[in-house]
Amino acid sequence: MKFIPILLSILFLLSCEPTKEIEPTLSLVPEDLKKHSKEFRKEVITVTEGIHVAIGYSLANSMMVEGTGGKIIIDTTGTIETGKEVRSIFDRINPYPIKAVIYTHNHGDHVFGATAFIDDESTEVIAHTTTKKYINRILGILRPIISKRSSRMFGSAFLEDEIENNGIGPFLEIGREGRQTSLVYPTKEFEDYLELDLSGIDIQLFHAPGETNDQIFVWLPKFKALFPGDNFYRAFPNLYTIRGTPYRDLTAWVESIDKMRYLEPEFLIPSHSRPLIGSKEILKHLTDYRDTIQFIHDQTVRLMNKGMTPSEISNEILLPEHLASSPFLKEFYGTAQWSSKNVFAGYLGWFNGNPTTLNPLSNREEAKKIVDLAGGWLHVLEEAKGAIKDKEFQWALQLTDYLLLENPNNKEALKVRISSLDSLGEMQANPNARYYYLSSSEELLPSFIESPLIKPSEETMKTIPIEIIFEMLKVNLIPEKALDQNLHLNLYFKDSLKSFSLILRKGVLEVQPFEIDGSDIQVETDELVWKEIVSGVRSLPVSLATNLVSVKGSKISLISFFNSFRE
Repeated sequence: MKFIPILLSILFLLSCEPTKEIEPTLSLVPEDLKKHSKEFRKEVITVTEGIHVAIGYSLANSMMVEGTGGKIIIDTTGTIETGKEVRSIFDRINPYPIKAVIYTHNHGDHVFGATAFIDDESTEVIAHTTTKKYINRILGILRPIISKRSSRMFGSAFLEDEIENNGIGPFLEIGREGRQTSLVYPTKEFEDYLELDLSGIDIQLFHAPGETNDQIFVWLPKFKALFPGDNFYRAFPNLYTIRGTPYRDLTAWVESIDKMRYLEPEFLIPSHSRPLIGSKEILKHLTDYRDTIQFIHDQTVRLMNKGMTPSEISNEILLPEHLASSPFLKEFYGTAQWSSKNVFAGYLGWFNGNPTTLNPLSNREEAKKIVDLAGGWLHVLEEAKGAIKDKEFQWALQLTDYLLLENPNNKEALKVRISSLDSLGEMQANPNARYYYLSSSEELLPSFIESPLIKPSEETMKTIPIEIIFEMLKVNLIPEKALDQNLHLNLYFKDSLKSFSLILRKGVLEVQPFEIDGSDIQVETDELVWKEIVSGVRSLPVSLATNLVSVKGSKISLISFFNSFRE
């Protein structure tokens, strides 16, 4: 894939097919974004004696603390391969075994490389009590949509050397060919605070909700060293992420940073970007960071109370100059506009207060009426082409929403949309927006082949709780295939000795963790077999034929049951 400069966008419209035929002579990567790549130079930095950070190997850093006869790892990178690479360097610095792994939070770029750092069962994995729940949610019911939106946001369709950087790291390695993820759940959990002695090192762990609800920070009093996780890095905080996220509570985030400030750290080692040294500098940047977050929160609420809509608020909020000019608050990850919309939705939900939006026309109905009002489809198309010539790329993009709802396969409208997306993407210094635009453009090309959803490894499948598999099954039910079905299935797992009742009742699947009398079908199998069948890794008919699944009752009804979940 080659990026298309804005100056060639108009020429692109002359081609007959929605393809990228014109090669650029110059990339339009904004200079600020190019400079930001220096933040992720690949190296292992010794912050102070006994503390080391691997930066530039993964989207997230991995940190090592040396103790007596053992070492502690904070965050594990995003894949097994990257984890092994970092581990080999850490082992050269300190050959002693790893006594503990600490997860700062649940995000994959921090936890999915864990097996590379686990020596044996004696290696503790420490995290907040809710971390496992959040890992399961991402791996379970939200995996398809989060994977797709993350792929766009991080530019996973592009080669690694085509990614300038991802704002908080060089690139996201999860999902790339040849890289595998692992799943290791915490073995020690805590709620608010935990103090440990690991290999002679006094380690204090604090729950610090911010970028995630399960976020923690690590404090080493002996070193006056603070590991803030993702609550601080060299970029505007991701108060909302466009891949989708639960509400990020800004007031809690501010409180978490205040806890850090009051410790007066001499060393600050974020999970993204380079470490900071010196209490005075650290205090300044932490203070600016928390003030920015509070400013976004307070001003959004103020404007909400004046009756303004999310769009109006997002265009109204401007950071004070001393914050906007901070090198730690450049919009390389989050943005003020996205953040204010998150605050609005967190407090008031989806309704923006305008009665027009209570029961609006469907997008398709609206498109037809707008196109008719504007003088017909061809007139709107010409307007969109004119917007490209005038470099009004956002307006051109919005017009293609109407055009393609009316005529989704029209090549001329697709060319306008591709050109709009490429132009908007190339102008963006925010990597999240940049690669979301460019990825969306790529997906419109006839040559685009969507990568299949990555299937979990057998090891991961073994680790995922069976309860998560049932949650996935429930949200994958296709109602129109099950509206006339009433089926009661009792399920017994021979390996775990667990029993479940599955009741398919006119478009809803009820799951209970016990057997209920009166079932139509009784099934016996192993948990892993069932997981693989649900995930599409294993065939149900083959499993029946080979007796991996035994059934009392109608096998045809069981197959029909599963067909209710298949597109």
